Amino acid sequence: MDFNGRLKRVRAEMAKRGVDLLYLTRGANLWYLIGIRRRGAELTDHNAYGDYVCGAYITRDKITLVGPRMGGSGWRAEAEGKPYVTEVIIFDEHRDPADVQGEVLKRHNPQHVMVDDRAWAQTTTTIQGNLPGVKLSIAGPIISEMRMVKDAEEIEAMKAAARLTDKVYAETVEYLKRGVTESDVEKEIDRLYAAYGAEQTSFVTAVRFRSPKKPSGTAPPHKRKLERGDTVSFDFGCLLDGYANDFGRTAFCGKPPAEVERIHATVMESQSRGIEKMVDGAITAQGLDREARDIIERAGYGDYFMHRLGHGIGVTVHEPPFLYIPDNTILRAGMTFTVEPSILLPKSWSARVEDVVLVTKKGGEPFNKYHKELTLVD
Repeated sequence: MDFNGRLKRVRAEMAKRGVDLLYLTRGANLWYLIGIRRRGAELTDHNAYGDYVCGAYITRDKITLVGPRMGGSGWRAEAEGKPYVTEVIIFDEHRDPADVQGEVLKRHNPQHVMVDDRAWAQTTTTIQGNLPGVKLSIAGPIISEMRMVKDAEEIEAMKAAARLTDKVYAETVEYLKRGVTESDVEKEIDRLYAAYGAEQTSFVTAVRFRSPKKPSGTAPPHKRKLERGDTVSFDFGCLLDGYANDFGRTAFCGKPPAEVERIHATVMESQSRGIEKMVDGAITAQGLDREARDIIERAGYGDYFMHRLGHGIGVTVHEPPFLYIPDNTILRAGMTFTVEPSILLPKSWSARVEDVVLVTKKGGEPFNKYHKELTLVD
């Protein structure tokens, strides 16, 4: 990944906006910008000592990483081989984290500090305490805009994540049979991802069985068993080499009735229309949602498509732009989105499909290649 190029672009934008220092937590933006990998612990509010001051303090010519003694070796290891990291400060528990942050900030005496969108509130109040009167803003206007359009290396990483997901789904279909529970299938998906080298799932794996006889939610996931007459909705994905995939398909246990075939065909047509319209410069995010949604509404199921058409995806599984009202972002070549129409009949069956799709000059290019036919299991 071109971390040097990304850093150069961010610093140029900082200078343009009068930003003296950029603070990023150890998360998606820091990975994207300079390749400091995320850890599982970053996914929860685990409240490690002083974590609200830990992260990267980036000026127009220096980068200081700040980390705690416990786990400090990991911060040092991440800094190795990255010449743009100027120093790594590891502090012990006897030190006040606010004082550590203050020492870093006062070396540069910034007048305008930009902070990560996901920074803790405690981080911003501590910065204000160390620098009374400082101007604060969020990093999104700089980094989110960069992240929207993927380069060739990012696209290849996302294709690799999609190939892995296709492989996991193919094996999951073989595992699917009457008597398994929703929880059984979710755990099998997670197990396969781990076995094949995914860093982690990109969100909580979701498998849902539905029928008029037993609507979803009538039993806990670990007890609801697959029966004849159930639709099976899949929604899962992984993180591989820092990039996310998000995937969905529909299966049916037994011989599908006409209405199941009808809602499934409608969803597939809706997605196909959306992918076809993903032409560079030709449509807005909300306009694409409208194109795909019209198919479902004309079929009489508009009230049962209850979410947006999709979302941007990259180093995080949900990121701007979003394919829904009121997002007027114009789609550009290199942007990647999920396209995921669905129909959820009340207390009955459902159908959904989801693929990660690249915007090109000729229309959308799906990364996931697994077929979209209604998969039948017995």
